[in-house]
Amino acid sequence: WAKARQFWAFQSPVKHPLPQVKDAAWPKRDLDHFVLAELEKRNLKPVGAAGKRDLLRRATFGLIGLPPTPEEINAFLKDEAPNAFAKVVERLLASPHHGERWARYWLDVSRYAEDKALAFANTRPHAYRYRDWVVQALNRDMPYDRFLRLQLAGDLLADPEPDHFVK
Repeated sequence: WAKARQFWAFQSPVKHPLPQVKDAAWPKRDLDHFVLAELEKRNLKPVGAAGKRDLLRRATFGLIGLPPTPEEINAFLKDEAPNAFAKVVERLLASPHHGERWARYWLDVSRYAEDKALAFANTRPHAYRYRDWVVQALNRDMPYDRFLRLQLAGDLLADPEPDHFVK
């Protein structure tokens, strides 16, 4: 057990000193120092900042898995407010597509599948409710520990999710 307790995952986090970098003007946050130090070790340079159009495209694909609409692009390009990108991120996180995009990873792990070929011999006709519940849990930003407890022992909990969780 003494050797097992030495595994990195059981160690308390330790704040490391920032590594020295040649381009001291590039890092904006502490993490940037570590990234830049590795890049410089490999004789690489960071790329320039992304343009507004690229930034919007990356955020939209990353958060909801869909491209931005032409209207969204135009609105973002016209928005000169310093928090324009933050507003985009908040809008994307509030979108129902966010839960749909990220639920697929959990649904893959839980081996959820829908198959129209088996529609006539479907032994679980209400399985879609589980899919919808996972999407809604992500869209409502359910705490991960609660999400896991409900997955593993939902029927045994003193305070299970009510049936009306999915609308």
